Amino acid sequence: IIFLLQPFLEAPASARTCGSGSAGNVHISTRRNQHRVAKEKNMRIPLSVPTTLFRSRRASTNSRKILSAAMSLANNGLAACVDAAADALLRGGIVALPTDTVYGLACLADCPVAVGRVYAVKGRSSGKPLAVCLDSAARVPDYTIPQDGCNVNAALLKDLLPGPVTLVLPRGPRLSDRLNPGVSAVGIRVPDHPFILALCRRIRRPVALTSANASGASDSLRPDDFSSLWPDIDLLIDGGCLKPGPASTVVELMPAARLYRVLRTGRALESTACRLARHGYQLEGAEACSSGVAAAGPDDCRLPVPLQVAS
Repeated sequence: IIFLLQPFLEAPASARTCGSGSAGNVHISTRRNQHRVAKEKNMRIPLSVPTTLFRSRRASTNSRKILSAAMSLANNGLAACVDAAADALLRGGIVALPTDTVYGLACLADCPVAVGRVYAVKGRSSGKPLAVCLDSAARVPDYTIPQDGCNVNAALLKDLLPGPVTLVLPRGPRLSDRLNPGVSAVGIRVPDHPFILALCRRIRRPVALTSANASGASDSLRPDDFSSLWPDIDLLIDGGCLKPGPASTVVELMPAARLYRVLRTGRALESTACRLARHGYQLEGAEACSSGVAAAGPDDCRLPVPLQVAS
């Protein structure tokens, strides 16, 4: 009996821990150890995820946190993590992953069941829409439409994305009508993070993305911050501890009038405002940055008036 329980009581010699910012006292077992444990305990190892997490009995008793599967970018590498995450998403699963701001929950935007699960996991109101994550600024026109016959300039999109900003634009017909039903706009994200960009390139479908936290809770900078959600997600990609700061800046663009509206300040408001000013956009109801923006550079610009921002 002691021999059968040994894999759950102690980490095997070949096990590797997630490291700083990892998912608690969780051990990442090798595939060989997984099959040995499975054979002894008559368990089935999921073939879709090459590295799964087995929590020790002692840790499970203390914290009651259960995580189905996880991989570490540091230990498993970018390619293996992308493979596992793509497989989980294409099967209709929810993946917790790092972005250029905070940890997020991702699912296929055209999978209503998965989208519904995200709302349930977060306890999120159905009236709050989810953003759509893409792999490049060049794909933004694929999922949006012109406003009053006017498109957002491609040079502006390239200047803002990838980056810690969400652009709100009129939604296009290629998005599922079951994503954010009744909402005529869509928030577009192209995070400046190699993992999520590679994942979006792999699946070539829009990914619904929201922060990995219970609705109304603080943003998550490491996996432990959203451990209460672990039992309800299908895969965690551990990217370590992220740089402290808020979530993305959210701005609504009105290209026909060359105006923008700030919906959330986020972590990149000043740089976003100055990049918009370089392309002739002004803050709705106020003048934008001064005429010296282009020469001074985006990070030297300051907003001239305080903004009322919806959270």
